[in-house]
Amino acid sequence: MNIVDVHTHFFPKEMNLNRSKFCKLDKNFNLLYSDEKINIPTENELLEIINKFPSIKLVVQSISYIDYELSKYTNDFLLELSKNYDQIKVFGSINTNWGTDKCIEEINRINQLGAKGIGELHPDIQGFDILDFNAFDPIVENLISNNMLINFHSSEPVGHDYKGKGKMLPDILYKFALNYKKLKIIYSHLGGGLPIYYLMPEIIRDLNNVYYDTAALDFLYDPKIVKIFHEIIGEDKILFGSDYGLIEIDRAINSILQLDIDSKAKENILSNNALKLLSW
Repeated sequence: MNIVDVHTHFFPKEMNLNRSKFCKLDKNFNLLYSDEKINIPTENELLEIINKFPSIKLVVQSISYIDYELSKYTNDFLLELSKNYDQIKVFGSINTNWGTDKCIEEINRINQLGAKGIGELHPDIQGFDILDFNAFDPIVENLISNNMLINFHSSEPVGHDYKGKGKMLPDILYKFALNYKKLKIIYSHLGGGLPIYYLMPEIIRDLNNVYYDTAALDFLYDPKIVKIFHEIIGEDKILFGSDYGLIEIDRAINSILQLDIDSKAKENILSNNALKLLSW
């Protein structure tokens, strides 16, 4: 079975070796990776995954930094991965606090070098408001013209707290998508539960441009939620994502394979939907 994992994270080796340096440099990196017990996966682990799953395809995403130079540094690292490995596509990072010109300049730069999208953006930690449409209008217009996607971290409005949970709640995500219906959007972590509201007829009509990945599924939900959401929104809107290196890819794959849904739905979630969305 083919596998396309749309949500993984890998870092330059220097960030693994000099964790404290980069924690001091960037608030978001510090929040997620200051604990020495948390793995900072590098290209060596990527090679291990490719050797273990020779046919796998991976989308490697940024973690959305605050610092401009660090964002460019890590974007360049991701672009180098996509250049060196045919089975890799990448999403880079921006922050609207840099100003419109810098954001569009960076989007154009990384698009020309092969990036397929922007993400995983984490707006409340990065310090910007995705409902500031004056800031986002020119950025979204640029993404659409470049045929690029955008991925946002999503937060559950209830349940346990964890580092990086944030407040990207379903109502905020809905309003953003409603305003940008021509933009292809991926909401991570099953959109904080947004698909449940597709039982409201206007929601399913309004959010035709939105996809949801299963990143960190086992840490957030009983995996059978994927079956429930598949029944509500259809399997064509659900994308397999592991959130590696938080969760091992084979564990995440098994969570999907064990679902009580037909084999075609599993294939769509594990690969076909992403292949179509990314024109891969």
